[in-house]
Amino acid sequence: MSKHKISLQARLTLLVLFAVLLFGLSAGYESYKSATHEADEIFDAQLAQFAQSLALLARTFDDDHTEPMPPPIHKYQQSLAFQVWYSDDEDGSRILLRSNNAFEMLPASMPPEGFSNSEGLKARWRYFHLRDKKHGIDVLVGQDDKARSELAREVAWHNIIPFLFGLPLLALFTLLAVYLGLEPLRKLTESLHQLTPEQLAPVDAQDAPQEVVPVINALNSLLERINRTIENDRRFTADAAHELRTPIAALKAQVQAAQLSDNKAERMECLDNALQGANRMSHLIEQLLTLSRLDETLSLAGAETLSLAGLAQECCAEVGMNALGKNIEIELSAEADPAINGSTDMLRIMLRNLLDNAIRYSPKGGRVHVTLSTASDGHAVLEIADSGAGVSDESLAQLGERFNRLGQSGESGVGLGLSIVRRIAKIHHAEAVFSRSAALGGLSVKISFLPQRTS
Repeated sequence: MSKHKISLQARLTLLVLFAVLLFGLSAGYESYKSATHEADEIFDAQLAQFAQSLALLARTFDDDHTEPMPPPIHKYQQSLAFQVWYSDDEDGSRILLRSNNAFEMLPASMPPEGFSNSEGLKARWRYFHLRDKKHGIDVLVGQDDKARSELAREVAWHNIIPFLFGLPLLALFTLLAVYLGLEPLRKLTESLHQLTPEQLAPVDAQDAPQEVVPVINALNSLLERINRTIENDRRFTADAAHELRTPIAALKAQVQAAQLSDNKAERMECLDNALQGANRMSHLIEQLLTLSRLDETLSLAGAETLSLAGLAQECCAEVGMNALGKNIEIELSAEADPAINGSTDMLRIMLRNLLDNAIRYSPKGGRVHVTLSTASDGHAVLEIADSGAGVSDESLAQLGERFNRLGQSGESGVGLGLSIVRRIAKIHHAEAVFSRSAALGGLSVKISFLPQRTS
C-alpha cells in the first residue's frame, strides 16, 4: 500500500470524470436504444408502404411473374424479398408476383397478418403480411434488419465520438476547476504555516467558502485552547521562577550559615529557619501545581450531587489541628443543607484554602465562622469569616490576584489561595464575593452556588 494517499484534488477530479463518463455511456446506450426504435419505425413504415404498392400492382397480373431484385444503391438499403398470391374458391391460390430470392428469404409457412420476426441461419428478418380480402390478394414482404442495427450503431457512435474526444479536454477543465475550488484550503494551509507558538492568532474566515468556515472555526477554537495552555505554562514557569528565587536563596543562606557557625544553638536556629523555608517552598509548589491544573480545566467534568454541609464539616475537621495550635475556635453553622452539582476534590481544595487563610490571618484566640444558607433566589451560599485584621476597602478589589498578599508579609502564605478559590468558583459557575465581616471584623468570603436541591 502506498505511503501517500491520493490527494483531494486528484480524488475530486477522478470522481467528476467517472461521473461524466458514466453519464456519457448511459446517454450513449439510451441513444442507441432510441435510434434502434426510430429505425424500426421507419423501416416498418417502408415495409407497409411497399406491401400496399405490391397489392395495388398485383391486380393487373394474371400469371406468375418473377422479378429480379436490383443490387442495393445505398448502404442502409436492405435485402428485400416479396411474394404475392391470389386466392379464390374455384381455382384455389396461385402466385401472381414474386422476387427471384423469395424461396431463399421468405418463410415456408404463411406468417400472421401484420408485422412479425423470424430468425434465419445468418440474419434476423422482419416480415409484413398484407391481406386484401376484397380482391383476394395476399402480399408478404420480408427485410433483413441488418441495416436497422447498423443505423442505430452509427447514430449512437456519432453521438459518443465527440464525448470521447472531448473527455481529455473535460479532464483538463475539471482539474483546473477543482484546483481553483481548493484555493481556500491552500490559503488556510498558508495561514497555518505562518503561525508560531508565540503568535497563535485566529485564522480569518471572512472570505472563506461556506463549507470551509466550520473547519476554520474548529481550528480557531483549537488554537485558542492551545494558546491558553501555552500561556498558562508560560505564566506557571514565570511565577514559579519568581516566587522560588527568594526562598531558595534564603534556604541556601541558612544552610551556609549553619555550616559556618560553631555554636550549636545558632546552627539549630539556622536549620529550623531552613526547614521553615523548605516547608514554605513545598506549600508554594503545591499551590502552583494546583493552580496550573485548574487553569487547564475549562469545564466541570465528572460532576456529582454532593452535600455542601457535609463537605464543610469534613474540611473543618481536617484543619482542626492548625486551629488548635493558635487556639482558634471554628464554628460551623448550617442553616440549610444545600446540595449542589460539583467536583468533591475541587471543592475540598477551595474550602481548605479558605479555612487555611482564615486561620493564618486570625490572631491567637481568634474565631472562624463557617455558615451555610440558602438565599432568597435559591442560591446556596457558603460564607467563611474570620476575626483577623481584615482588608481595607481599597484592597478588596485586589483579592484573588496571584501572589498578592496585600503587604501581610508576617504570614507564611504565598498569595495563591484566593486565586485558587476564585478559579474553582468560576469552574462551578459560582460567584466569589470578598467583603469585611460585620460580626467578626475580619475578611468574609461568600461563595454563591446554583443549587441542585434544598433539603
